[in-house]
Amino acid sequence: MSFNPAPTALSNEPTEPVPPSVVASGTGLPSAPKEYAEAQQAATAPGTGGVVEQPGAEGDKITFKDQVNGYAKKFAGAVFRNEGEKEFGEKKLQGEA
Repeated sequence: MSFNPAPTALSNEPTEPVPPSVVASGTGLPSAPKEYAEAQQAATAPGTGGVVEQPGAEGDKITFKDQVNGYAKKFAGAVFRNEGEKEFGEKKLQGEA
C-alpha cells in the first residue's frame, strides 16, 4: 500500500493541472437535441429583414382602439341603462359598426 500525499507549494515535484472533466462529474442529463433550422439573419437597416406573417386574416380582426371603445360603450350603456348605447357597443365589438 503506497501513500501519495497531495502536492503542496513546498513540494519540488512539478504538478499537472487536473482537467475539469476529472474533478467535476457530469449532470447525468442528456445534451440538448440539435435542431437544424433555416439560418436567421438580423436586419441592420429598415426594410432589410424578412416579412413576418401573422396568423389569421387581418380583415376579421377589429382594432384595439375599436375594442376599447366598444367595451366602453357597452359598459356605459349598462351603467346608465341606455339600451341604444349598449347595443352600439356590442355591434362595435362584433365589427358591425
